[in-house]
Amino acid sequence: MQRIVIVGSGHLAHALWEGWHRNPREPRVIDLVARSEAHRALWNPRVWDTVSFSPEIVGSADVVVLTVKPKDTEASVGQLRPYLGVRTVLVSPVAGWSIAQFRDLGVQGPIARIMPNVSAAIGASTTLATFDGLASERRRAIEAFLSECGQVTVVDESLINPYTALIGSGPAYIFLLLKALIEGGERLGTDAAMTRQLVSSMVEGAARLARDRSEESLDDWIGQVASPGGTTEALLRVLDREGWPSMIQDAVVAASRRAEELGVRH
Repeated sequence: MQRIVIVGSGHLAHALWEGWHRNPREPRVIDLVARSEAHRALWNPRVWDTVSFSPEIVGSADVVVLTVKPKDTEASVGQLRPYLGVRTVLVSPVAGWSIAQFRDLGVQGPIARIMPNVSAAIGASTTLATFDGLASERRRAIEAFLSECGQVTVVDESLINPYTALIGSGPAYIFLLLKALIEGGERLGTDAAMTRQLVSSMVEGAARLARDRSEESLDDWIGQVASPGGTTEALLRVLDREGWPSMIQDAVVAASRRAEELGVRH
């Protein structure tokens, strides 16, 4: 029986919990350490196997997943450290926090620094991971565990902050695009619920095409959709005039810089 403890009860904690309960590869119990009753009560209490407000619960865990805010990380690790076993794997999706910083706080066991996203709830997260202190067999087991929430790609730790902006924050870009398309459709008299289903499927299809035919450039795909003098050309003209491509690039850079700032302890 695998024992997991999630420390923190926010949105990402809940998404990961859902992903790990969808189709588990082995029997497990997932417990929760919540900061307060009020915070834990945001979620249906039936989803957690055990809820505790004491860090002692991590003492018998195989894996501890730290889903607290960056500003609360140092204090949380200080409370957890006396109970973390030397074989307990600390999994951290905390934005900006490096493995070296956890070592500086006295964490001695294996560490997996990850950057998933909220699509973990349906097993569709794109998760970046880097590891320290895990033997190959244990590392494969942790990768398999993480992959229950979606695709896992192992990268050098130096890439985690840039990919935080692209992958961790990325769903917000897509949700914003969907919202804009739906509201644009409403201006034309379309039904919002139907449009949400249709444009969501359209985005999924376009993303699959870009991924599965990656040998073809995205500019080529844009050109295939945008016939001269057609509707897509009119759309692209407006987006270009408003600086939309540069705006998205600037947003990605700003998010990455913020990830670096969040890792600086004050």
